[in-house]
Amino acid sequence: MSGDTALRIAFFAVLHPVRSGISDYCEHLLPELEKLIDVDVFIDDYSREDVSSRIRSEVFNYLRFEHMHKARRYDAIVYQMGNDLHHRFMYHYIFNFPGILVLHDFNLHPSRASMLRSTRDEATYTEELRACLGAGRGAEVARLILADRRFSPLLDIFPMNELALHKSRAAIVHNPYVKKAIEEAIPGTPAYLLNMGIPMHSEVPKKAQARGNLDLPLGKFIVLHPGFAGAHRKPEVALDGFARLLERHPNAILLFVGAPDPNVDIKAMIERRGLDRSVILKDYVTDRTFLMCIAAADVVLNLRNNKIRETSATMLTAMSLGRPVIATRLVHNCHLSPEICTFVEHSPTESEDLAAAMGRLWSNPKEGESIGSAAREYVRREHSIQQAAAGYKHVVAEVTSSPESATKRARSLHERISWLDEETNLIAGGLCGQDDSGTVADELRRAIEDLGLA
Repeated sequence: MSGDTALRIAFFAVLHPVRSGISDYCEHLLPELEKLIDVDVFIDDYSREDVSSRIRSEVFNYLRFEHMHKARRYDAIVYQMGNDLHHRFMYHYIFNFPGILVLHDFNLHPSRASMLRSTRDEATYTEELRACLGAGRGAEVARLILADRRFSPLLDIFPMNELALHKSRAAIVHNPYVKKAIEEAIPGTPAYLLNMGIPMHSEVPKKAQARGNLDLPLGKFIVLHPGFAGAHRKPEVALDGFARLLERHPNAILLFVGAPDPNVDIKAMIERRGLDRSVILKDYVTDRTFLMCIAAADVVLNLRNNKIRETSATMLTAMSLGRPVIATRLVHNCHLSPEICTFVEHSPTESEDLAAAMGRLWSNPKEGESIGSAAREYVRREHSIQQAAAGYKHVVAEVTSSPESATKRARSLHERISWLDEETNLIAGGLCGQDDSGTVADELRRAIEDLGLA
């Protein structure tokens, strides 16, 4: 640990070897944040040896948190939360140890529902929805979703983030839309807007160099679809738009780079459209290779639906490397200027609009260079990793000094487990006579406290 010894935080994170955008974000943020404040990192149950050596803070299994919190008395707890099963281990602590919730995805419902339904814990799922939406409405939404998969669109309508936000001392978000949504829905939880920190690379690989390293042709117009290829990233729209582009500009390649979604058969989509010779599929790659793929591209796609409402680190990374980006215009990214990003509308004509936008950049490479240059300057000015770390320090300092946030305290083990007092008395009564049971019960409670569990 290093940094400002006046502040000490517990930092619940997802780190490598977990493959996710949030793990990449934490890997980049922590080396800067630990220069400013003391940080203990808590991760899920995987090997410490797999954690990046760039992180100098101590990294602990999350099961040690309560003991560490009792010993070190953290000023604040930071939870890096996203719509992914990798964040499962954080929920118990978010609900019982109020902290600063970093909400990377506004909608948490799909992953939270999967977590609880996979363990057949339908009662907890229903109770959490009741807490989020109100007793009657929450119970009805839960009933519909549990009864029939046809009601799965409800997962996209109700974000299931309300309980986590209610329990939190504050929230950190990465775009103005989510900040406003929290302020309107959960006014008792202050929301802070911190632009997502993106590492700037001083030397951007030349396009020809990147293509040579990746064995990609120099004379082709390369369109990149980066990241996890889930349905929410619109691979079919990308393929349809690219097929239209190919009719006018046959000298083009569409490159998918990222982990495949088992629920999305991209190979079948490609075959149905007869695009086998013009589309390249690459699985999850190293950070260095991923950056090379971006540098090799003429244009980078960031197509999304409006379900999760996340800020895309992939898009910002592409912009930081000076590549022109074509993105779906949505409520959470429409604050970006058209000078730094080309938008297509989320509409039935999106694939046609996409083909036209790609064709314009193919015909006018100077326009793409201008957009890419402006985008790189925007990320350098507004999204530096150092600015992000300083923002975290400011939020932690403000939250810890706020008397309002102090009212959201950690729940003791006796509060979390309603039957604990009764069980303690029963155990004490079974160990000794009735006259001494009170003394033994007190000893049992002290033992629980000594273990850091109370």
